[in-house]
This record gives sequence, structure tokens and C-alpha cells, in this order.
Amino acid sequence: MTTIRAVLWDADGVLQHGHPAPGHGGAPVAGPTWPERLGAIGGPDFAEALFAAEKPALRGEEPFRTAVARLLVERGLSVSPDDVLALWDDVHVDPAAFELVDRVRAQGISCVLATNQQDYRVRLMRNDLGYDAHFDRTYYSSEVGAMKPDAEYFRRVLSDLRLPSGATLFIDDSAANVASAKACGIQAERHDPASGAPGLRSALARHGIEV
Repeated sequence: MTTIRAVLWDADGVLQHGHPAPGHGGAPVAGPTWPERLGAIGGPDFAEALFAAEKPALRGEEPFRTAVARLLVERGLSVSPDDVLALWDDVHVDPAAFELVDRVRAQGISCVLATNQQDYRVRLMRNDLGYDAHFDRTYYSSEVGAMKPDAEYFRRVLSDLRLPSGATLFIDDSAANVASAKACGIQAERHDPASGAPGLRSALARHGIEV
């Protein structure tokens, strides 16, 4: 087994969760989903349209607020962009998952944040949620200029880390992202958000990291 020198952690679905967040032990909590909440703002297909409009911002091509404002005008919605952006503030960090990150890092293994985020969410995660303090490097897609599952995202991260791809472990809840990472030679694990920190601990153990 190749010794892991760096763990690349996804954020959404791994270290943090949107509303409704999993409860204690990873069990789901009842409540409206993001698409349902967005649907209440702009109609049944608004969530799909907004997520599509978000992609340029996720690649750092424009501010997310600009994309939101443009979509609201296109749809003739008399809603403030702030009302839409507020949903991206509604995120719940999993303290048990963060504890695992800190424990892995304490073993001398580099911990790296590898997440698709537009500029609005980056500011929240960096300034309010304290993400950067837990990681040796942070690779927010809007700052990298490429987003998962595009292989270019992983190539840029690996180039900056200057590590062999096989010495890195990537943990993400997206099958497409995991498949892309593996195609780049990265060891990768798909995480089930419902499994919480115990699931993350098991994934790490499969690669020789005991926490």
C-alpha cells in the first residue's frame, strides 16, 4: 500500500451539510430540501436553472451574485439576490468530521480542502466557518479556475502540491468526482453523507490512516 502523504477533503456532503442537515449519527432530519426552498422562491424549475447559472461562478468566471441577479431579471422575479444567496449561508459544519481532519493533520499528513465553491460561499467558509485554519492548502474551484469533475481541477491541485498522485487520497460524496480523481491516479473514496464521521474514519483506515 502506498503511503498517503496528503488527504484531499471535499466539503459539501463530507465536512458540511446544507439544510436539512443530518442529525446525530448521520440520520436524516425532516425538512424542506434546497430545491424545494428555491422552488418556493422562483417556481419548480428554479433550482435547476440556478445551479446551471452557478457553474461559471464555480469556475471563477464571474461573481455568483452577478449570475443570481441576471437569472432573476430573466425570469421577471421581484426577489432580491440577497434572498437567494442567503440559502448558501445555511450550512452546517460537522464538528466530528473536522476533528478527524485535525487528527489526520496532527500525524504529519497534509490535509487539503478540495471543493467546488463560488466566491460567495468561499467568503463564508473562509471568514465565518474558519475552514482555512484546518487545512494546509485550500483549493476552492473558483480560485483554481476549474471545477470537479473536470480532470483539469485535479491536475492543477496535484501540480501545486508537488506530490505523486498515488500518494494522495481524495474523499468526496460524488461518484463522478471520485471517478475523475481515480482517472488522474489519485486514490479516492466515495463518502456516504449519512455515514458521518464513522464513515470517514473507515475510509481513512482503508488507506492505512488510523484516527
